[in-house]
This record gives sequence, C-alpha cells and structure tokens, in this order.
Amino acid sequence: MLTGLHEERDTVTSGQFDAVSDRLVELLCMLAAGEDRPTAPGHLADVETVVRRYIREHAADSDMTGVTVAQALGWSLRQVQLALQHAGTTPRELIREERLRLVRDRLRAPAYRHMTITELAYASGFSSSSALSTAFRQRFGVCPREMRHAGPSPSAIRAGIARTEGRPSAG
Repeated sequence: MLTGLHEERDTVTSGQFDAVSDRLVELLCMLAAGEDRPTAPGHLADVETVVRRYIREHAADSDMTGVTVAQALGWSLRQVQLALQHAGTTPRELIREERLRLVRDRLRAPAYRHMTITELAYASGFSSSSALSTAFRQRFGVCPREMRHAGPSPSAIRAGIARTEGRPSAG
C-alpha cells in the first residue's frame, strides 16, 4: 500500500492521499499492537459510512468499482465488501443504487432538461441508455422517460419515495 501511494502520489487528490495515509498509520498501529485485523462492529459501521459517502460523491464516475473505491479509501476490497455485507448490500449494488438516485434527481431537475436520456445515462456512470433503462425500471417501476414527463410533482415524488422504502439507507 505504501509503495502504491508513493507511485501514485502525483495522480491522487490531497483527500485521497490523506485517506490512504490515515489507513497506513492505522494498519501500522494495529501491527505494532499485535492485531492483525479490526473486528469491532463499530469499525465496520465506520467503513460503511465512509464508503457510502465516497460512492455518493463519485457516483457519476463510470470507472468506479468496488476495487477502485477500496483503493481510493486505502482499504482492501475485502474490508469494503465485509462492511457493506454487514449492512446488507454489496459494492456493485450500492454503486448502482447511487447512480439510479443521481439519474432520478437529474430527471426531475429543470437544469438537466436539455440532456437526452442517453446523455444522462453516460453522465451518471451507466455504460449505455439500455443499461440505465433496465435498472431504472426495475428500481422505480417506470422508465426514465416516464419519470421525466411526470416531473417533480408531489404524486411522482411520493411514488418514488414509496418505491424506495425498504431499501438500505444511502447515507
């Protein structure tokens, strides 16, 4: 991890550098104390919170995967998977959910009316408009065009909220 940080130091943001540095210090302290892994449930909840925040902030990144999230945050993929499994989801599911939330919000926002559904799909991290449409219909029960035409009316908002109830919290 230290070698990777050194090699990537010119390409990572200061926040990413700080996050990886913090994880390195945490791992070194654990090793010095004779611990080989954090097992406290609170630690998994902390990892989950940080992962959820990172994914929400970077949802539009089409290259984002569980591996890239773990690398950016300075944790192993296994640790990220374990924390999200503890919360009842996976990196892939969480990334998809955040991208769908992003598209839903953009479909309702007047500032994005000029964008086609295909443009919204790519701008929100989806590989194609058909991938977006399929996932969107499964998640919200309507296609993106129907959501856009419904606009931000109270009934559409209530319908979207009703469909999202029972899903794990994204924050």
